[in-house]
Amino acid sequence: MRTFIIAFIGLLLSCCPAHATDQLDLSVALKTLPLLTNKITGPTSVAIIYDPSNTESKADAERIKSIIDGGLQAPGDIKLITQLTSASDLSGLAAAKIAFLAQGMRSAACKAVAGVAASAGTLTISTNLDCVKANQCVLGIVSKPQVEVYFSPVAAEATKIGFASAFTMLTKQAGSM
Repeated sequence: MRTFIIAFIGLLLSCCPAHATDQLDLSVALKTLPLLTNKITGPTSVAIIYDPSNTESKADAERIKSIIDGGLQAPGDIKLITQLTSASDLSGLAAAKIAFLAQGMRSAACKAVAGVAASAGTLTISTNLDCVKANQCVLGIVSKPQVEVYFSPVAAEATKIGFASAFTMLTKQAGSM
């Protein structure tokens, strides 16, 4: 019986890959922008970061770019200018105001992104909650089965990004996950 249960769990994990980032995830993330204390205005560079050694990560990054470039609107008529950025070359992250971390990023890559984002003051967003729990990403977005926004005060402080106090009260804090 024990072997059966272990095999069944393995089957479930292999058939159900991590949730790919979709339009609802991105829409929820963009709705947080007006709640920043330092408003983002005008054309905004958006880095979409992926792990080049992971095909799932690259595919998720391309999906994110396609959705945004396909006409996804940011509040306040902010024009989003996307660029795919490999986690092995984060030079493009320095100019970005927003960074979406694709699924499939390894812990070391998230840590590297967090370091560059902190020095550049870049808002980092991911559907990978492990990144937020590790305080290496400011926002985590989950849209299924219900919408939830996770917030890392540690990562926000490191990047010098602030949100309205009402926003932080409505999010799930990284320390309480």
